[in-house]
Amino acid sequence: MSDILRLKIEAALQEGDSHLQRLDSGTGKLASVFPLTPETLASLADENVALLDQFIYRFTKLQDALGTRLFPALTSMITGSDDPRPFIDILNQLEKAGLISSVETWQTLRVLRNNLAHDYPDSKEQCVATLNMLFLQWRELEAMFNTAKTYYQEKLLPLIP
Repeated sequence: MSDILRLKIEAALQEGDSHLQRLDSGTGKLASVFPLTPETLASLADENVALLDQFIYRFTKLQDALGTRLFPALTSMITGSDDPRPFIDILNQLEKAGLISSVETWQTLRVLRNNLAHDYPDSKEQCVATLNMLFLQWRELEAMFNTAKTYYQEKLLPLIP
């Protein structure tokens, strides 16, 4: 394994740990306002709006760190090939290796994240439904990160001379 690949993986893991720490802290403080309704969303205190923004931001950043840096680097390390590949192939490889629970779970989380990226003022119900679902399912992303981290530390890192 190249030092560059190892450094990429370890930087992505460090970034992921930072996002997870903030996600965990923020979701603990937000638990009392969930599940949201359009009315409760509209009347959230400024502090809770800031926490909700942090939740969305950190979830997005964690998913980006996994999808653009960690997962491709781990796949390269597992397969021994740096050849570019479609992301669906990376997900399938990681599912086969047991690093993610399922490709479908990743894709569901991605759809939820994309739904939040498009803030349409006339679709408060859609926004609330997405936020409620994401609040319930964000731990799936945490589990993927932690499984990938453990796999790297226990199975791949010991192979480095």
